[in-house]
Amino acid sequence: MQVSRGASYGYDGFGGGITMRLGCAIMASGEGKRFGSNKMLADIYGEPLIARTIDSAPRGFDVVVSTRWPEVAQICEDKHCPCVLHDGELRSESVRAGLSWGVERNWKGCLFLPGDQPLVSADSFEAMVRAFDERGRKHPVRLACNGEPSSPVLFPAELFDALMRLEGKDGGGSILKDRIDVVLVEARAYELWDVDTAKGQRRITEHIAACSYFDRVANCINQ
Repeated sequence: MQVSRGASYGYDGFGGGITMRLGCAIMASGEGKRFGSNKMLADIYGEPLIARTIDSAPRGFDVVVSTRWPEVAQICEDKHCPCVLHDGELRSESVRAGLSWGVERNWKGCLFLPGDQPLVSADSFEAMVRAFDERGRKHPVRLACNGEPSSPVLFPAELFDALMRLEGKDGGGSILKDRIDVVLVEARAYELWDVDTAKGQRRITEHIAACSYFDRVANCINQ
């Protein structure tokens, strides 16, 4: 397993004084079969998808990208983002690779963020951390829309061993199925959009383009 290390993001809490060390493992190892090619490299308003997701990752977390694609690892290097380059084809292997990077960092929890989900807001990340902290840092927290669970998921340290024991195609969601203590944090629908298909790519690109346009208009008005 090759590990590329760049800048480390020490978590110092959001504005409300919460202080703990958290990890963020960005999952970027999928083949993109439905998409038709490596979707991590798909163009999203002038940037590769994985670059957009890295930029969206919560500030203050220890961020690492878990991937088996050298092209993704190169983007991580260019962005000075730590990356674990592994050779496993299964989802469980990608989870282990990302989590192993943080074993000695004393993480109280690890957020697993899909590499094709670049629209999660800072507000939603903060809401997840607050919910995690308010419940003793012992319960999983995941984003949802209208009560429907989705990604990303923030796992407490007490579940790290179970995550490391995952096998085959199982991901973190498999150990949440029978739990009744999972905390859901409501998010806007677009934050949960992903890029499984070319249609998903267009939808996210158009959303970012629209936001960019309105930002430019606002800047002109404020000048």
